[in-house]
Amino acid sequence: MVAMDAFPRLRRLAGPVIAVGSMSLTAYVFHIVAIWLLDTEEATVPRFYVLLGFIASVTVLAAVWSRFFQRGPLEWLMARATGITRRIQ
Repeated sequence: MVAMDAFPRLRRLAGPVIAVGSMSLTAYVFHIVAIWLLDTEEATVPRFYVLLGFIASVTVLAAVWSRFFQRGPLEWLMARATGITRRIQ
């Protein structure tokens, strides 16, 4: 955080990483669903490449999503679901 304050351009470079961090629940669920759908146990490519594909895809998706929305889709859903507790006294 100190580096981000000291070097504003660093924040722009770290934007995709910040986007993934702001929607971590969505990223975790994306990985689980992708592993389930792709059946990575029987993958013919090395697992390292599968990991790199997951990292690249979630980073790109999060960066694009964050341009239009403040929260990830599952983070938004959780905020809506738990928002009702504010009204309970």
